[in-house]
Amino acid sequence: MLCFTPQRQQARTSHHGFTLVELLVVIAIIGVLVALLLPAVQAARESARRTQCSNNLKQLGLAIQNHASTYDGELPPGNPGPFLQGLFTYLLPYIEQEAAFSQLDVDDTRVHHGTREGRNPIRFLPVSAYYCPSFDGQPIYYAATAGDYQLGAITTYQGLCGKLATEEAGVELTSSVYGDLPDNGAFGWEFVRRMGEITDGTSNSLAIGEFVHRDRIAGVYTDPPGNVRPWILGDNGSIGTYALKVAELPPNIVIDRVADGVPFNHLPMGSYHPGITQFVKVDGSVHGITDDVDLLAYQSMATVNGEDISSQ
Repeated sequence: MLCFTPQRQQARTSHHGFTLVELLVVIAIIGVLVALLLPAVQAARESARRTQCSNNLKQLGLAIQNHASTYDGELPPGNPGPFLQGLFTYLLPYIEQEAAFSQLDVDDTRVHHGTREGRNPIRFLPVSAYYCPSFDGQPIYYAATAGDYQLGAITTYQGLCGKLATEEAGVELTSSVYGDLPDNGAFGWEFVRRMGEITDGTSNSLAIGEFVHRDRIAGVYTDPPGNVRPWILGDNGSIGTYALKVAELPPNIVIDRVADGVPFNHLPMGSYHPGITQFVKVDGSVHGITDDVDLLAYQSMATVNGEDISSQ
């Protein structure tokens, strides 16, 4: 008997790869898609950072309100005096940083000493509510190139110290080589503002805003942190304030501090959010002010008793 063994039929498969042209087309398409998606991703990330910054300012606005409730209508001190700690130390108990505040003596001037031996370790404590995540520097500086007064956990916010208005009756100026300070803002030099003194209305008066200024010398920005300082500092001992700024220039204006003759106390507020700087008003509401804001309108919002009304 003849036996036949069935033969396995193997299917013939055809292996067809990409040609070089097809591969280049696919790569080009992927490149276009990435180019289209990347700005959207970056915009989404910046939107999240801006929201976090807004939440920070909201916390600071509520802290001001709670301080006023605790101290019979008094806002926190801005700059109590030479070498003393300023606004951001006094806000600590109202942003869930009671433990840090308890380790500080508000009358202790050693936090300003130029030697590291006098540094309170709290100086290096990062406080998330004091730092905008869009800032392109570090939240803590352990080594500084220009001077160790930059050492510590920084704040990217500053209190508003009003506007220079010597022509207005009743406005007094504190003279300083770092820029004169008026007494018509929510905060100031060696005085404490009371809620009842805010005759423009708390919803029309700026309290705290973003500050990220870096000098632009010969067309090149200096390295971070620039003019941003540790939150624990009040002033430099010569009425150069690290906690407050006077609204003399519109937000985010590009200047060469030396060439343009702008003193430290009058450096512009600003942010890394495209086209806008965020502020919290005394009533705790957060608002964005565009770079092209009318300067007089902006300055009006920076005062608390100028009988002006905000349009923002």
